[in-house]
Amino acid sequence: MEIRGKVAAVALVLGAAVAAAVLLWPTPAAPTHEQISEQIKASAQARLDASLLEGRKAQLAIVETGQTPSDELCQELWDRKTKAEQPGLWWANWITGCATAPSP
Repeated sequence: MEIRGKVAAVALVLGAAVAAAVLLWPTPAAPTHEQISEQIKASAQARLDASLLEGRKAQLAIVETGQTPSDELCQELWDRKTKAEQPGLWWANWITGCATAPSP
């Protein structure tokens, strides 16, 4: 066998070994449907909780000024929020946090 033939045979064997390694290499497990579903639920719950917390902060600011939180006053505060601030919050939870007393 000539040198070129031997080099070609070695290259072919090495190429096959690399191809086999690539094909047989374990891939990271993709998240299951349940894991993705739980992540979505956790994200939505975090947004709900953040909205309620921001409403509670607004309520404290109202109380500190000596006023009593009400739906109307909280709505006025909501309307003063910038368009950049509003999308991060859910209005219903924010108003609930602002206008209602925290439950024990």
